Amino acid sequence: MPFADTTLRDEYAAAVERVAGRVLDALRGAGDPAAPTRRSAPDAAARLAHATPEGPLPAEGPLSRAELAAVRVLGPDLFAAQLLAGQRLDGPTADAAAEALGTFPMSAASPVPDATATATATAAASPAATGAALANAWRDRATAQLVALAGRPVPALGPDPVRPQEPTPRDWPRWSVDMARLSALALPRLDGPVHELARRHSLTLARGVTRSMLRRDYRTAARLARWLAWNEADGGPAHLDLGPVLDRIRAVGDGSTRMWLELAITEQLSSAGEPSGGRTTGNPGANPGGHSGDSPDGAAA
Repeated sequence: MPFADTTLRDEYAAAVERVAGRVLDALRGAGDPAAPTRRSAPDAAARLAHATPEGPLPAEGPLSRAELAAVRVLGPDLFAAQLLAGQRLDGPTADAAAEALGTFPMSAASPVPDATATATATAAASPAATGAALANAWRDRATAQLVALAGRPVPALGPDPVRPQEPTPRDWPRWSVDMARLSALALPRLDGPVHELARRHSLTLARGVTRSMLRRDYRTAARLARWLAWNEADGGPAHLDLGPVLDRIRAVGDGSTRMWLELAITEQLSSAGEPSGGRTTGNPGANPGGHSGDSPDGAAA
């Protein structure tokens, strides 16, 4: 890989960590509702602490291209603090999310229903690549839905992606990885086919957590645990005591800000009591969103 490409990838990865840190601060009550998308720092020391390869952040200003990419990667999690607290979605975050969707539109290679050419390409792709593309498409849909709920214009996203399949006795490990990629769906006010899968197959999700812990795949385990917390607060069974699972992940996980964000959302879902707190109504496929995804196991985003 050329050196320039490596530098760009590192810059984007650092931006994801920075924006995830702002979301985490907002979730813990240390930032205002628009903190995830506001490029500001109160003093010079804080500006230096959040420096980019181009230098310290300005006191205030528009998001950089790398930060917009991070906003698109995090998607629905940008709104996690407001959704979990039952607050109104704020305009600045919705504006940044809409700008990110417009700047980095959904890939034309993302699988969509009733498209023969795309289906052929999807069949030829590796399962990991296909799962990541679907997760990215559903994540964009959920982000767009939340932008609309905040009263902001929504970028056109094209046809709905295909729906995840039911697990089978043979492929449940692969299915659990696909559900981990979709963990950003596990938030209040989002509901649809993916959530119905989580409700129907919560025991399979628990098996996925156990398998991932045994394989030391802590990122996948954290994301599946988030689904279990969502399902339990939704009135379903968790099948596992998530406390020791989360403690273990904290102790031996990768220590990234994004991992801490996943754990913090899971903890709040565990104590929320009503994760669907005002589910959106109507057919999710008819709205610009409702579902989203994320990628475990080193897959894209």
